Amino acid sequence: MKYLLLYNPVSGKGKFYKKIPYIKDYFKNKGLELDIYSSKSPKDLEDKATMFSSKYDVFLVSGGDGTINEVVNGLMRVNKRPSLAVLPSGTANDVAAILGISKKIKKTLDIITTTKPVGMDVNLLNDRYFLYTTAAGILTKISYDIPRSKVKKFGYFAYLSEGAKDIMKNYRMKMNVVHDEGEISGEFMLVLGLSSRRVGGFFLKNFSRPKLDDGKFELRLIRSRKFFKLTKLASFFLFGGKKGKRDVQLESSYYKISTSSDIVWNTDGEKACIGEVEITVMKKQINVYVSKKSKKKFFSINDWQIIF
Repeated sequence: MKYLLLYNPVSGKGKFYKKIPYIKDYFKNKGLELDIYSSKSPKDLEDKATMFSSKYDVFLVSGGDGTINEVVNGLMRVNKRPSLAVLPSGTANDVAAILGISKKIKKTLDIITTTKPVGMDVNLLNDRYFLYTTAAGILTKISYDIPRSKVKKFGYFAYLSEGAKDIMKNYRMKMNVVHDEGEISGEFMLVLGLSSRRVGGFFLKNFSRPKLDDGKFELRLIRSRKFFKLTKLASFFLFGGKKGKRDVQLESSYYKISTSSDIVWNTDGEKACIGEVEITVMKKQINVYVSKKSKKKFFSINDWQIIF
């Protein structure tokens, strides 16, 4: 087995490099081959994931959700895809949390070197791939609009500060949504799609999406409102994504969303595209390393097997 560590040196507070000597020693002591590559610029890891895919069996990726998104987009360009192992070092680390991967480096490396990965769905929004979320509307620009220097200095509190400002804006997005079982139209202030139940560090227990390998994707559409907007959003996140009476909840393998050309969409917290979109679920496209608990909770297969 050949391993490649791909890491973003500026993710989180840029302290991951301190763990590299330990990781090197860990692999050396086990007699395993490990190479290391540090990102040089935005989207660099996307290109390198494509370039190095035929040379390695496993990619260890250290960074936030945006870094993981880059690597996934690079992997989806090729047919032979190394398995993906996440070493969280970002701010929210939603993907790592969903997969049950902690920041305790030895525990994570033990999972990577002693267990087999499982097949996970990958989603496609127009021409951008993503693992766990896409969104448009209120609060959805924060993850990529906020200055990196502010995130580095204040961490998660920087996102909360920007969120408080965004709540004051008036979002009224007219949309028509076609899905597997029909279509629906309306005016919404937030569209949130999830493969799991976590986003932005929040655990949304009232989303129904329990599996990451069943070929389905859940979409929640929250209708625009003139009054009590803050109350609605606060209750939505604080009470685990509880569905309001006027809100729409869909589960489908495909969506076509028609809307105005200025609507901005993000995927896994990164700016993706604007305007009309199509979302397609691609079943079990990437092998990922997960904890035993997350494997049992979020994956439908009965044993530790590789899909390719």
